[in-house]
Amino acid sequence: MRHTVNLTGSQSRKLCIFILSGFAVAGIITGAVFACLHGVSSPWLHQYFSPVYSGDKPFDIFRNDMISSAVFIVAAFFIGLFAFGQPVGAAMLIYRGFGIGGSAAMMYSLYGNDAAAPVLVLITPKAVAVIILSVLAVRELIRSSGAIFSGIISENSHDEKRMNFKLYCIKFSVLLLLSLIVAAADTALNYISAGFLQDPA
Repeated sequence: MRHTVNLTGSQSRKLCIFILSGFAVAGIITGAVFACLHGVSSPWLHQYFSPVYSGDKPFDIFRNDMISSAVFIVAAFFIGLFAFGQPVGAAMLIYRGFGIGGSAAMMYSLYGNDAAAPVLVLITPKAVAVIILSVLAVRELIRSSGAIFSGIISENSHDEKRMNFKLYCIKFSVLLLLSLIVAAADTALNYISAGFLQDPA
């Protein structure tokens, strides 16, 4: 007897989000292990998730946060325009998670147990927001890339299955706007928490 599983659109979206979040979690674990062994002093590695490297002035924090998020989202936008973008999108989420895990591990290596509160207050809220936006960006990347790939290999391409490029642009514009809001909120949080981190002994 054959058993088939039919997923509704809502279930399919939840499954997609769950799988994509798994890539981010894998990146967090990898980044934490790497930081413990080698450190993550490069901006390409910590991606400004660590308050130690995010900047001393509010403008610097906002600029670094926004650049980091904008580069990721713009990259996802363009990769989604290629037929084989899906695996690149998964790798991007691992990379994004790497910065979070590496930054948190680095904080513990610098401050020991005293890093618990700063990580919880200064890294975790931004990390959660950024991962959500990153997962949504990669989900759109995968949809777009999949539609293009399907159009290439399918002899009978239907108009309703074609990517709506205007809607695609709007979705990524919204993600950029939300990234701006997250960067502003993180800047305010860091400003309010100024002095929360003391120089490591």
